[in-house]
Amino acid sequence: MQDCVGAVPFDWLGGHPIAECSAGAWFDTASREQIVRYQSEQLGRLLRFAAAEIPAYRYLKNEVERLPPFDALKAFPLIDKETVQADLQRFLPRNFARTHVYKVTTGGTSGNQLDVYWDNQSQSREMAYIHRFMAQAGYKRRFRKATFRGVSFPDFPPGVFWYRNPIHNEMRFSPFHMTADNLPLYVDKLIDYQPQFLHGYPSAISILADFVLREDLTGRLPDIRAVFLTSEACTQMQRERIEAAFETRVSSWYGHSEGLVFAGECTQSSTYHIAPDYGVLELVDDNGDLRDAEGSQGEIVATGLENYALPLIRYRTGDFATRLASACACGRNWDRMDKVQGRWRQEAVVSKGGGKIALTALNMHGSFFDNVRRYQYYEDTPGKCVIRIMPVPGFTEADRQSIEIAYNNKTKDEVEFRAQVVESIPLTARGKLRLLESHLEQAVDD
Repeated sequence: MQDCVGAVPFDWLGGHPIAECSAGAWFDTASREQIVRYQSEQLGRLLRFAAAEIPAYRYLKNEVERLPPFDALKAFPLIDKETVQADLQRFLPRNFARTHVYKVTTGGTSGNQLDVYWDNQSQSREMAYIHRFMAQAGYKRRFRKATFRGVSFPDFPPGVFWYRNPIHNEMRFSPFHMTADNLPLYVDKLIDYQPQFLHGYPSAISILADFVLREDLTGRLPDIRAVFLTSEACTQMQRERIEAAFETRVSSWYGHSEGLVFAGECTQSSTYHIAPDYGVLELVDDNGDLRDAEGSQGEIVATGLENYALPLIRYRTGDFATRLASACACGRNWDRMDKVQGRWRQEAVVSKGGGKIALTALNMHGSFFDNVRRYQYYEDTPGKCVIRIMPVPGFTEADRQSIEIAYNNKTKDEVEFRAQVVESIPLTARGKLRLLESHLEQAVDD
């Protein structure tokens, strides 16, 4: 039965949004003028909706009606996570109560989570964009995939740190148990499962790659066609080690839970192509001024084109990148960027066995932090981590316990978490929150 599920055509599982995204392959050969024209049409539609239906943007109706879409976009104010959190209702459409939506939470890599509402087709669309990107490397659903990500894991029997997910035809390996004692078991299972593709966090897959190279196991591994990396920046050293260990090309994509921009690595380089049908990307400097010139650096400001449940317009992501010319040797004429950095800095909690668990893998998507203003991890002993919590009014002891239990369940016996309520969490000199305060040398991998 599991093999039958993995063989179901992808369009059948995702429905109409999948077919729409697949049809977007015409962007690969479109001229720059065609792409700009398409984006202008979609952006104009979004801005007209926002000016008519979103309380925060109704005052911009005149600008939206009289200006071309990209010029009208510049009239919209820059917003960020704190702007939306301060008055979420102002950013929701008037018919929000009648709209079929579901709530997701941002990962909180900055120590501050945001509730985001997606319409009922957003998840299928997101899956479609990921599969469209992976298809460039030859991926099809019938091929087996091994994943190393911070999803929920069941209680494992001794010596087992993985389980099969037939819906995505993959074996999910836990990134929480990659210790020196367990890594041989990971390799044995990888050989037994014979995947054609790997997918996961750079921090997790690089641990496996280091072990493979150290033990000279490359020749025993299955034929891996590509390694897909996500959710973290990948250092050049990590990329080289992973490619050497698995004798294949590494590809990564950039996105975030807000669902505003999606960018995948070029098939001929490590630069990023920004999907033109997903969102519009701008770069701004510290003062909020546009950085349009080729080679200019700035903060990524994104406007999603497809989610009308919570349209976020000119949203400051907290990530930074360098703008490149749109024309590329691969033939695409999409917006391009390089050197993505910021929230993707790799940090890790150290387990009892000395393994590193990326903060990305510890992300909690749910209601655990609804009554938390800010939080921070603190570790000075391997395998023991304190979650410092700044509460908001209404936070209870039950909230504290639920957070503590959730983290301990996620990492099982590898890390002992203790949730501690504090009055304040100091910020850096630039006013930013350091998500992890660690006094362990192995906690950061730059």
